[in-house]
Amino acid sequence: MGISLYRKYRPQNFASVVGQKSAVEVITNSIAKGRAGHAYLFSGSRGCGKTSIARIFAKALNCLEPEGFEPCGKCRNCEAITAGESLDVIEIDGASNNGVENIRGLKENVTLAPFSSKYKVYIIDEVHMLSQGAFNALLKTLEEPPEYVVFILATTEPHKVPVTIRSRCQHIPFHSITPDDIFSRLEYVCAQEAVEAEQEALWEIARQADGALRDALSLLEQVIASGEVTLQNVEAVFGAGSRPAFERWVKTLRENPEEAYTALKAMFDGGASGVRVFEEMFSLVRNLWLASKWKNIADSLGLSGNEKKFLLEEVRNWKTERLHTLLAVIMKLLTHARQGIRPDILLGMFMLYLEPVPEVKDSAAPAPVTSRSAVTRPAPAPVIAAATPDAGDDGLKAELLETAHGKDFALFCALLDSRPRTIEDRLILDMEHAYCFDFLKRRDEALTSMFSNYRAVFLQHGNEKYMCLKTSPKPSPAMTAPASKPIPTPEPTLPVFAESEPKPEPKASSRHELSPFDELKRKLTQFGARPEILYVKNLEPQEDSGNDDTEITEGENES
Repeated sequence: MGISLYRKYRPQNFASVVGQKSAVEVITNSIAKGRAGHAYLFSGSRGCGKTSIARIFAKALNCLEPEGFEPCGKCRNCEAITAGESLDVIEIDGASNNGVENIRGLKENVTLAPFSSKYKVYIIDEVHMLSQGAFNALLKTLEEPPEYVVFILATTEPHKVPVTIRSRCQHIPFHSITPDDIFSRLEYVCAQEAVEAEQEALWEIARQADGALRDALSLLEQVIASGEVTLQNVEAVFGAGSRPAFERWVKTLRENPEEAYTALKAMFDGGASGVRVFEEMFSLVRNLWLASKWKNIADSLGLSGNEKKFLLEEVRNWKTERLHTLLAVIMKLLTHARQGIRPDILLGMFMLYLEPVPEVKDSAAPAPVTSRSAVTRPAPAPVIAAATPDAGDDGLKAELLETAHGKDFALFCALLDSRPRTIEDRLILDMEHAYCFDFLKRRDEALTSMFSNYRAVFLQHGNEKYMCLKTSPKPSPAMTAPASKPIPTPEPTLPVFAESEPKPEPKASSRHELSPFDELKRKLTQFGARPEILYVKNLEPQEDSGNDDTEITEGENES
């Protein structure tokens, strides 16, 4: 049986370590100056070289013929450590040896002198898995071990290691390995193994490794076992959804959305998970968005030559705002994908979010304009003619954002979603998302106060419209008591959008039949920010009632 590639090409000296320059410099400088510490904590993501560097460190400390700070790799101590047969280098799996009794056994053996080396080195992997009792038992030994003992603790989750342990160690953080470094290492391994490989295939493996060189070598070995190292075979091993496939998809989305739907469905049918699809999609759209904002950023994104060429050519066809919206949609669906929603539902949701909301035509009958203020009966209102966006909308939006930024940051964030325009001295905010539309409805008083230079402020989302009104004065205590006659209240005039045909006057309704005004009253009470007292005149007098024809209704809502 052959040796796995990640074991065969595990680095045996500091010079062959990939992507951990800062960590290697700290260790080699301490060895060269003879100032090696008694305890170290190596932390970093999986497959970034923590255990490999710990073994190289142990060899450098015990090498019989060192070459500066590098171990020779040929003496008996180096060969024994490489083969895992040295009695003076003890590796402990913290996940399976996490009890107090295991640490007590370690404390008993610590006092024994090394068998054939200068130092006895304890490497405890996944140290964060030790129990609290085991950590407590390790404290004193870790703080004052014998002068010939060195502890090297390795973990992927340093925040789970108690502070009392971390304070007794030199903490050396390890970083995820960049795709460039992984790609170079994969090229070297393919050359050593006499395997021909396409560069795009190696780049795809480097991206899928997610900063772990060990994972990259395991994936490469899997692709080699399936046949030639080509992009097609890589997609067959990982499932559909490579970076070149998403590049073609982005171009298709811009030119033909129908074909884009089919191509995305084919990725799901090919076995790609929803999480992987939207992660790759987000990465590509993010690069496009960054390139649309900063022209010279492509060199720092870790891209291959073909990817950089595609990015610079495709970004010319996209607007920054459109890419920003697409990123927001992908982020929302990525959360749903991680919750385990079925791929076909995710696909339908994605295409639904991408579908633009149709504009309201002049001849279409608009939805009723609602307000949080309590009213009795709407009076005839002046009509505002429908308008079309003009070239000054971008400047208007910038002006509104500048006004809101220094006063109310929450309103500023919501206004980012708007497409503003003006009709005479009225401000129209066309909202793209329902959430921002509802948020501004709840903050209409602050909105009208902030933009008081406009006669009125209207909100619109699809076919739904809303007119922002200032909060009406609170009702006096006398108004809350029943009265024999209705208390007159002012009837504010609500401007509405233009209609092709005038609406008929509401007909009288019976006591038990819900009239349009009753529905309006319920809506107003629901959206009210405080208790509202609404008075409704009963249009049909009751025969068996001794009271007059006035009915008082009280509605209350807590916002």
